[in-house]
This record gives sequence, C-alpha cells and structure tokens, in this order.
Amino acid sequence: MNEDVIIENNLDKLGTDEANRYIAHAYCHEGGCRVYFNDGQFDFVAGDCMIVISNKLVDRVVTSGNFKCDVIYISTTFLEMCSPDNNYYIKGTMSLFLNPVMKLLPVEQEMCEANFREIKRRLVHTSHHFYQEVLMSTVQTLFLDFYEFHARIYGYVEVPLQAASILSRFLSMLEGGAYRTHREVAYYASVLCVVPKYLSEISYKLSGFSANYWIKRFTVQEIKRLLKDKSLTIVQISDMLNFPSSSYFNRYVHKNLGVSPTDYRR
Repeated sequence: MNEDVIIENNLDKLGTDEANRYIAHAYCHEGGCRVYFNDGQFDFVAGDCMIVISNKLVDRVVTSGNFKCDVIYISTTFLEMCSPDNNYYIKGTMSLFLNPVMKLLPVEQEMCEANFREIKRRLVHTSHHFYQEVLMSTVQTLFLDFYEFHARIYGYVEVPLQAASILSRFLSMLEGGAYRTHREVAYYASVLCVVPKYLSEISYKLSGFSANYWIKRFTVQEIKRLLKDKSLTIVQISDMLNFPSSSYFNRYVHKNLGVSPTDYRR
C-alpha cells in the first residue's frame, strides 16, 4: 500500500486527524456538498475540483444524498518531491486558503477526470521498474493543470523567486504553530530577514491580504478549535496560546469573534 498517495471515493477522511499530513485533491462527479473551511462555507458541486491545503482548517462536511467524488490524498513530503519547478504554487496556496473550490470549464473537467484516472492507473502498477518516478511525473501533471485552472480563474501572475520563498517560509511557520507564541509581524519578518513592511507588501500583492491578516487567521481558527474542546478551561486555552492573561485573551476573542469565549461555547 502506497501511504504517500491514497485514493478515496468520499470525503469521510477530510477534517480528521488521519488526514492531517495530507493535502486533499477532490473532483465532484455528481451531487454536491458544503464544506466548512477556514471560517467559510463553500459549495462543492458536480464539475468542481477542490484542494484542501490545510486539513486542520476543515470544520465539517455536509454531503447530499447523491454525492459522488474522487479524492486523492497526497502526503506533504511526496508533494514536495513532485511539485513543479516554478513559483506559481505560492499564489495558488494563498488563494486556496481563502477558497478551496475551483469552478471548472467543461474542457477543464475532462482534463481533471483524465488526470485522476491516470493516477489511479499508475498507482496500482507497482511492478513498474520506475514506479516512483512515473507516479511523481503523473502527479506533477495534475499539479500543472491545477495551476492552469487557477490562473484562468484568478489571473496569471509572475511570482518572483524571492517573494515566493519568503511567503512559503512564512506560511510554513504559521502552519507549524508559530502563532501560538508570536502574533506580531515584526517577529516573522525578523526570522525571514526582511522588514515588516516588505513582508506585508508581498503578502498583500500575492494574496490580497496583509501578513497580519494571516497571523490572525491562524490564531482565530486555533482558538475556535480549542474552545470546542469542553475539557479545556478558558484559562488553560489562554495559557496554551501564550496570552499574557486570561482577561487579555477574552478581549482578543471578543474583538475577533464578536463574543466572549464563554458565549462562543454555548
């Protein structure tokens, strides 16, 4: 069994701990569902493709009775090995954090279905002497087509190598949980050896939002996740996220969620 590339025909695994080390690539054949992701609600219907960059940001998935899809879970380590050698991925990544669903044209739907079929076919041919290389090449083709779909929807933009590298490292720090102890742009800029203004500028240019927005986004999502765990007290959550005091934590939550931590739990 290949643990780097897993194919499913449902979204049951999405949002569970089992899927945390994977990025999900899905195509809807029939029916539809609603995905609650990163504090948003997104309809995923027939002919759409969906890429879930961070499984931890999935709250829940509600499917219709006739929902049919294919999902390819690709481990983050394998994804890094077969990612195309260009910088466009970072713009796509930022956009997919905001909306994981892409509405495809008929010709794009055909391309997506063909890519999924080819990956399925290659995945089971383990006797191929160059199995790993062939599978990587097939997955890379899928990625390049996804880039093309994204560029058609959002517009193609040349991404400078330096900007891509800085934003990629910035997102990696956030995904790694740096926001639990550091919520100031200046900290991230210092680690990345740039000034805060530059970090915010390239973040805004490639995503439409400042660096501070992304720090708050990750922090708030973590707060909401922890508040759902009733075994944790408000003080414990405040301490886990290194807030200077529980009262400061309460003000932060009220400012960003519109309610107190206690009211959010009700």
